[in-house]
Amino acid sequence: MITKSNGNTSLLNIARSGVDASNQLLRTAGHNIANVNTEGFVRERTSFDSQATGGVGRGSTERVLNTFAQNQLRRDTTLLSEFENYHDKTSVLDNVFASEANSISKSMSRFFSSVQTATDDPTSISARQLVLGEAESLIGQIGTVSGFLREKEEELNIEVAANINKVNSLIESIGELNNAIRVNQSNNQFDEPGTLKNQRDNAVLELASLLSIETRVDPNDTGGLLVNLSSGESLVLQDGSLNLFEVNNGADLNYKSLQLQSTGKPTTLNLRETNLGGAIGGLFRYRDEVLESSRRELGQVAIAVTESLNTQNRLGMDFDQQLGTNIFALPDVLGLEHPDNVGVNSTVLGRIRPGAAGEVTSADYLVTINSVAAGAPPTLNVDVAAVNPDGSPVLDVNGNPVVQNYPAITAQAGTFTSVIGGLELEFGAGAGYTPGDRYVLQPTKDTADRIEVAMTRPEDLALASPLQVEGNLNNLGDARVISTQVTNTFIDNTFADGRASGFNDAGDVHGPGASPAAGIGAPAEIRFTAENAYEVRDSAGTVITTVTGVTDFSNMLAQAATSGATPPWPAAFSALDDYPGYDFSIQGVPKAGDTFSIGYNTDGLNDNRNGLDLSTLQNQNIMQLNNSGSGEPVSFHEAYANIISDIGQKSSSADISRQAAEALKSQSKDWFDSVSGVSLDEEAANLVRFQQSYSASARLIGTAQDLFNTILGIVR
Repeated sequence: MITKSNGNTSLLNIARSGVDASNQLLRTAGHNIANVNTEGFVRERTSFDSQATGGVGRGSTERVLNTFAQNQLRRDTTLLSEFENYHDKTSVLDNVFASEANSISKSMSRFFSSVQTATDDPTSISARQLVLGEAESLIGQIGTVSGFLREKEEELNIEVAANINKVNSLIESIGELNNAIRVNQSNNQFDEPGTLKNQRDNAVLELASLLSIETRVDPNDTGGLLVNLSSGESLVLQDGSLNLFEVNNGADLNYKSLQLQSTGKPTTLNLRETNLGGAIGGLFRYRDEVLESSRRELGQVAIAVTESLNTQNRLGMDFDQQLGTNIFALPDVLGLEHPDNVGVNSTVLGRIRPGAAGEVTSADYLVTINSVAAGAPPTLNVDVAAVNPDGSPVLDVNGNPVVQNYPAITAQAGTFTSVIGGLELEFGAGAGYTPGDRYVLQPTKDTADRIEVAMTRPEDLALASPLQVEGNLNNLGDARVISTQVTNTFIDNTFADGRASGFNDAGDVHGPGASPAAGIGAPAEIRFTAENAYEVRDSAGTVITTVTGVTDFSNMLAQAATSGATPPWPAAFSALDDYPGYDFSIQGVPKAGDTFSIGYNTDGLNDNRNGLDLSTLQNQNIMQLNNSGSGEPVSFHEAYANIISDIGQKSSSADISRQAAEALKSQSKDWFDSVSGVSLDEEAANLVRFQQSYSASARLIGTAQDLFNTILGIVR
């Protein structure tokens, strides 16, 4: 049976539609071939429908794209970019801290070695001068590394700002391309605007390298693409408006945070920087997990070393037979005001409490003013909380925030109050504080490169002990002094300061009438009344207290303070923090009448007892290893080694993650290219096929023309 074709369609029209279709196919293939080396180009494909009346219908050109492969490539690009930035930055710090040339541990060893050399010959001025030289070298080494970390923070902020500008530019470009695609598709429903969509996909992929994002097609099917952060916040909205990042500063102007702001609506969202992913997320992770913690831990080591040495040197006697002074000068710490503080010209000043090296942690401290009570001087109710660099609370071993309330802190210039973390705070603005005001103190962040060597004279190095305890030559027993301890040399003859000791500023201990207890002086003699009993007397022979039933002759003054004998240990002594601030122990069997004198170590130039204590500080477990102040303390070298190992471990882990991310991206790129990439072999085969179809259609036109001429000839 023969079907009659529609007479409305001539053979010539069929042939012409075939030529047009083949020509369009050749143009598509040529476009693919020409862009084989164009970055981000997605190959295109033209398809046709046959017409019911004969010939080829109108064709449509679209990109060959697998959305799942494209999304996977974006996710893997984000992951690789994050780990690349995190690893590259961390490895730089790893190289610096691991370098022998920058080793602070070696500088510490050289310093303590010089102290030991000076201790071996305490009268050698040249040996003392070497100690000061090594002190300068140690502080210089610490300052160099700390300054390097400070520069890295500045570089990081510049890089973050540059990336934020790039993000803003990309978001704006995507929005503009969305509008262009909508206009193009509304004017041409049959051909996909491949070039515009390729440009938009390239912008989205570049944005994915900076941030972790998700995309979805505009539900109105207008050709627009909506872009969100993986955490849900919108970047490119359905109505075309944009959300732009803005670098925002809190109390610490150098610690950047991010906000998301709408260009058309008064909406602001704070973002958690470490969850952003991509290059920006990697930079913030590096800042919070490596850079900021390293700066603070290095500052903690610097403070612990210098303040420990200061404390021990103050407990000694120098070459001029004066009580020791500080070797190093530690800077004060100015509280950073929160932007929403109400108080005008109010500030908080902090400093490390003398002798509190073992309490210093790597944490920052948030001071919150709860209330202000008028008075002369006014008092404050204050909370002091340990916080991490990002402002989150430091937790103790039980998971509770480390915070302490101080209900009545005196607020006046020159008055410092001891708080947690080994700090002393001064609230110099008096009644100028407002409830709710907050201040952040960073005692370890910017301290390491601000410490200076305060001692300039080698004679000021206090290698001798200021305490001399001697047994009387006429003693009948065989008891002898085996150790002396000096724990406090703070001089305040008025005793207004609870830190006052039994030493005065005249090179002696307090005599009768000069101590805090009326009519008696500081302990200056021990007299045994029996083998197991003794009296504590002052320099005038007045009995301060008696001790009986003694079985152990260690820390004899401490035993006297707790013996409960008659007369009792003076309450005025006990009211002070550590009075008289010295003690001693003997060994052997004393006899009744034996005496031991306690006095200032006059002419003790060859004494090196305090020098020995100075040199052994490097092996003592003094430092807190974590920022909550819990756990077993460690030595200076262990704390510094922990910084190095922590950075090294994070660098190594980041390198492994980076290599894994590279493999994942390579796989997803191959998957994407296998679908959307241009294959020259395939396009070459298509050219031959499309050329043949073009020739055949052209041949058909010639045949139709011949038939038409034949028909015309018959008519004539």
